[in-house]
Amino acid sequence: MAKFDRIRCGVIGYGGAFNMGKTHLTSMALNPRMDVAAVCEIDKARREAAHEDFPGIQTYANVASMLKSADLDLATIITPHNTHAKLAIQCLNAGINVVSEKPLAITSKEVKEMMRAAKLNGVMLSTFHNRRWDGDFQTLRNLIHREKIVGRVHRIEAGFYNYGEQGTWWRSNRAISGGAIYDWGAHFTDWILNIVPGKIDWVSGYQVKNKEWKSYTNEDHSEYSMRFDSGTIVTLTISNLSMSGRPKWRVLGERGAIEHDGEYFQVNTLVNGRKMQTEVPFEQSDWHAYYQNIYKHLLGRAKLIITPESAARVIGVLEAANISASKKSQPIKPAFV
Repeated sequence: MAKFDRIRCGVIGYGGAFNMGKTHLTSMALNPRMDVAAVCEIDKARREAAHEDFPGIQTYANVASMLKSADLDLATIITPHNTHAKLAIQCLNAGINVVSEKPLAITSKEVKEMMRAAKLNGVMLSTFHNRRWDGDFQTLRNLIHREKIVGRVHRIEAGFYNYGEQGTWWRSNRAISGGAIYDWGAHFTDWILNIVPGKIDWVSGYQVKNKEWKSYTNEDHSEYSMRFDSGTIVTLTISNLSMSGRPKWRVLGERGAIEHDGEYFQVNTLVNGRKMQTEVPFEQSDWHAYYQNIYKHLLGRAKLIITPESAARVIGVLEAANISASKKSQPIKPAFV
């Protein structure tokens, strides 16, 4: 992969969902040799918004024009999930390094094609798992791995629990999004795979499909259980049918337990035969750390943290969960273990 003196950056997609186009470009621009250069967006009003946000930026109505004229070193794809693979491969084949919004893609087949294109063209492929730097996750990982406060982990329960409709937009359309578990489930799965060591034995999925809400095609409730070769079992739940909440994280280990309690972790451990309870506040989040690593990596100063191989494991799990749910929760070995 070529090393750069300066890095010309562009985004594909400047849509209104959480204003992520502006978020990505702003984070890039914090690095001194990352130049915010181009935006590709089919909507004229959003192109005009990009000009207001970043005066002098070049805007394009289609990807081919941007790839031909913008002379980019890095393109970030911020479009609906089912378009990530096609757009990424188009950029990779043009010799441009690519960051894809999460999830990297929907299927393992797409991921393999993206990785193949990156390798063939000698360019970088990564995905925007910026929440790897969330303060609560950093705290949890340090409690488990650095402090080993609960010993070996036997079981993890995680998820978001809500009651209500997801809303009628593309993220709630299963054909476009991949399903309910491909949104926050992608973040959770990335977190889990960076907490639990070892390979994945199997994934078993369960879903409740449109029993309560009829205005969209995503599942009302989606969950999976995953077993690692270490014996650790993880259960993830993403639910819009839960009127009663549960902790975002609950970790059971051989010497204690950790539970997410809103603003801190509650840690229960045994010390000299006595049960001790401690409240551990979260570390500060640092979401700009993602592009700091991309910047240093492209300059040849750091290893890539969010590699395509690590992002592929996430897709393998989500895909296996969907397949398993369609087969009465039959355990499935994911494509990337």
